[in-house]
Amino acid sequence: MNWSIIANRFRTVVEFANQTELAFFLVEVAQLADQMDHHPDLTIRHCSELSISVYSHDQQKITKRDHRLVEKISELYENWKTRKTDQ
Repeated sequence: MNWSIIANRFRTVVEFANQTELAFFLVEVAQLADQMDHHPDLTIRHCSELSISVYSHDQQKITKRDHRLVEKISELYENWKTRKTDQ
């Protein structure tokens, strides 16, 4: 995943083959966020594009929690891609 820092937030956009793939990955991100009790802003665009934004709303800046969440989302995505190609 290619993360950028824009407007004091980590941001990335991930494209999927279709809306179903996006939805399955989105559920995995949501479960991870619930486990970490730290939630990214998620936006679906063009039915196959997921925009992810991470920062600490309560502190209005990027914190260590954000770095950990970005790292975990990236790991999740790499694992997801591996599982997808193994099918």
